[in-house]
Amino acid sequence: MGDPSDVPDRSDLVAALTPEARPAAVLRLLQLGHQRFLAGQSLHPHSTRERMESVVEGQHPLAAVLGCADSRVPVELLFDGGFGDLFVVRNAGTMSTTAAIASLEYAVGHLDVPLIVVLGHEGCGAVSAALHPELVLTPSLAQVVGQLRMELLQFGDQLSLEESCRRHTLSAAGNLVHSSVLLTDRLRANQLTVVAGYYDLHRCSIEWMGEVEPIQYRGALGKVG
Repeated sequence: MGDPSDVPDRSDLVAALTPEARPAAVLRLLQLGHQRFLAGQSLHPHSTRERMESVVEGQHPLAAVLGCADSRVPVELLFDGGFGDLFVVRNAGTMSTTAAIASLEYAVGHLDVPLIVVLGHEGCGAVSAALHPELVLTPSLAQVVGQLRMELLQFGDQLSLEESCRRHTLSAAGNLVHSSVLLTDRLRANQLTVVAGYYDLHRCSIEWMGEVEPIQYRGALGKVG
C-alpha cells in the first residue's frame, strides 16, 4: 500500500497547474483517493504528527466539502486524506446555511480552493425528519427540518426517503452557488467546480451526480439546482 511519508504534497502539484486546470485535477485526486478507500488500499497520507505540525502556520487544502454531520460519513477517510488536505464544513442535513456559505467563500476566496464537493448521503436523518411533520423537535431542529420540508415540497409529497435525499443533495449544491456572487464568479471564470456527490452507506461508495453551472441570467439554470 505504500508508506504515507512517501506521498508528495499534492497541493504543490496542483499549484503548478493553471487556475483553469486545477478543478479537474483536484477532482481526479479525490476520486483516486476514494477508489483506494473502496479497494482497502488507503494510504492514510499526511496523518503523522509531523504533518500536523507542518500545517500549523498555514493551510492549503486541495478541496472543500460541504457534508452532513452524520458520523457514518467520515469525509477525510472517504477521500483518503489527512491533516490540511480538505476544508470540511458539516452540519445536519448538508444544508447551505449562511454559516456554511460563508465558510466555503473563505475556502475559495482566501485559500484559493478550486473544488467544492457537496456530499449528501443515503438515509439522512434530517431529511427523514422533514418527511414526518408529526415529529416533535427542539426549536433549532424544527427550523432546519422546516427548511428542508419546504425545499422538498417543490418535488411533490410522495417522494421516498431515498429520492428525497438525492433531490436534496442536488438542491443544496445549486443553492450554495446561487447564493454566492463569489462562487458564481469563480465558476464563470472556470477557476472553480462545484460537484454533487451521494454517499451510499451500504456500498460505502460515492456516486457523482454532476456539476453546478454558473447562473445564466438570460438562459436556463445550470445542470444542478
